[in-house]
Formats: sequence, C-alpha cells, structure tokens
Amino acid sequence: MRWAAQVTALLMVLMFGVFLGIDTAEQNIQKIQGNEGAPRAVHITPENGRVEISVMGHVVETENPVSQENVQRVNQVKHSVQQNSGILAKMGNEMGSGIRQGARKAIEVIVGWLDSNDKNR
Repeated sequence: MRWAAQVTALLMVLMFGVFLGIDTAEQNIQKIQGNEGAPRAVHITPENGRVEISVMGHVVETENPVSQENVQRVNQVKHSVQQNSGILAKMGNEMGSGIRQGARKAIEVIVGWLDSNDKNR
C-alpha cells in the first residue's frame, strides 16, 4: 500500500512539474519574442453555456450540452471509418483502448486500497 501511495504521489508531482515547465517555457518564449501578454497556446473562454477554445490561433466553439444525438448518423460514420481505416490504425485503436481500460482498472484498484485503509483507521 505504501508503495502505491508513493508511486501515485510521484506521478502527481511529475505531472505538476510538466505543466509548470510548459507554462514557464511559454512565458519565457513570449519574453524573448517581445510579445508578452499575447494569447496563450491554449486559451479557454466559457461564455453563456458556450465554450470557446483557441489552440495555436485556431478557434473552436462548442455548445453544451448537445441538443440531440443522432444515433443513426453516429453509427453510419463509425462504420465508414472502420471500413476506410488500415490494419495499423485498428491495432493502434485497440491498443489505446486496452491501455485506457487498464489505466482505469489500476486507478479503481488504487482508490479501492485507499478507501479500505481509510475505513480500517
């Protein structure tokens, strides 16, 4: 249990360091280029139930929640993508799904350990 807590804490600290490093690097790049205060690489602005996301100057607007899901259209697009994708894409998607499921299971186990230890105290 102690080992799992240490690994989890280490991963959290490393992720925080990565995000802090990216932010610091972006600020320093802006200072060097002389355009301090310019829009960030990723800028998120929520307004009146809509979210505007600007990534490297490209603006994407979303509306939340989606008014209605067209299940037939989703299945049609999914079938089209499956027919047009190659074997490497399929293998990559299956590997990604497996990694995602494994990570979720690992998190469930770790949280289960933490919950069981809290109840024992």
